Amino acid sequence: MKPTNHPTMRKNQRAKERILQGQNGPESVAKVFREYLRGEVRATLWELMQEEVEALCGKRHRPEPDAVCRRAGSEEGVMYFHGRKEAIRRPRVRREGAGCEREVRLKTYEVARRQKNIEAEVMALVEEGVSARGSRRLTHDAMSASEVSRRWAAHSAQRLEELRGRDLTAQKYFGLMIDGVFLTEELVVVVALGITEEGAKKVLDFSVGSTENYEVASDLLARLTARGFKVAGRLYAVLDGAKALHKAVKEFWPDAVIQDCVIHKERNLYAHLRRSDHGECKRLIKRMRLAQGGVAAREGLAALRRFLKERNAAALASLEESGERLIALQLLDVPATLNVSLQSTNLIENALHNYRRQTRRVTRWRTKGTQVDRWSAAALLWVERGFRKIKGHEELPHLLAALKRKP
Repeated sequence: MKPTNHPTMRKNQRAKERILQGQNGPESVAKVFREYLRGEVRATLWELMQEEVEALCGKRHRPEPDAVCRRAGSEEGVMYFHGRKEAIRRPRVRREGAGCEREVRLKTYEVARRQKNIEAEVMALVEEGVSARGSRRLTHDAMSASEVSRRWAAHSAQRLEELRGRDLTAQKYFGLMIDGVFLTEELVVVVALGITEEGAKKVLDFSVGSTENYEVASDLLARLTARGFKVAGRLYAVLDGAKALHKAVKEFWPDAVIQDCVIHKERNLYAHLRRSDHGECKRLIKRMRLAQGGVAAREGLAALRRFLKERNAAALASLEESGERLIALQLLDVPATLNVSLQSTNLIENALHNYRRQTRRVTRWRTKGTQVDRWSAAALLWVERGFRKIKGHEELPHLLAALKRKP
């Protein structure tokens, strides 16, 4: 039983009465309720420590004749609980031996005073975008900013190991998206996003380099294949049109169906056209994107080609650079409901947008060491938690069947 004369118990009894009476409105009651719960934890810890003291010293006022430990009063202490550092009272015990007395470290108190108790909550704050200094304030100075940073380094290293240690053979994939995000002018993170046969999105891996070049992409794909990434039929890859990425994908999957991002191409065409031509160009691209099947898609591409031929040679050259890779999905004759998700790199661009939000607190990236890899892994795994299935995933069996057919 908890001692009824313990200060915490008396305080909690008063708090309980205030909760039941609903004094001072719901906000005040909520505050009292939180204090009540913390008081219950402090009282329970006090009871556990008293039980340990009794096991060492015997019952109060009736000590064991051969006991080598004795009670030595109590003093102020701390415990770490529910993301905070709490002030508590702790009993003291002394042990006699070798002509001197020494303090006995109570096991229950040693467990309660570990900062490890709140590490997961503090690391969750950092993962959600709170700075080290912000975490210190939110935890009532339970951890210093430097301590939060040290623990984040270890935590993010575990996240990196978790991401790159996942078994890619556990899921059946059909699709792959690759895109890069520039952290500085000379630092890019190239990310690979996989799409399962059920329509779920998964962060597969990433590579860090100075540019979005073939070597960086090839290193990334080599690591994916070594970890067991494979598809049942032809790979369906959506790329932003970069030649380096196209070359790397074709090296590992020669029969891959590559869809160039229509959104990237649209932006590129606008850069070559007069503003007065943007409206018609947009209409023709929309016609091509919404086309059902290969015949209608080719007609839409031809109409866009005729329009650009009359307007700008550079724009036409940009279109011809991608050619039928802009309608690769429709050439498989699958339902047009899949066009929204699988004709552009929007899926991975949205993920990279959230990645930037998670890493924006870093003002100085250090390429020596593992800082970029650790932060990237933690941010990408955080982003992945918000993933949903792609739009039109119910129609994926049609696409899977088309990919398994020989071209």
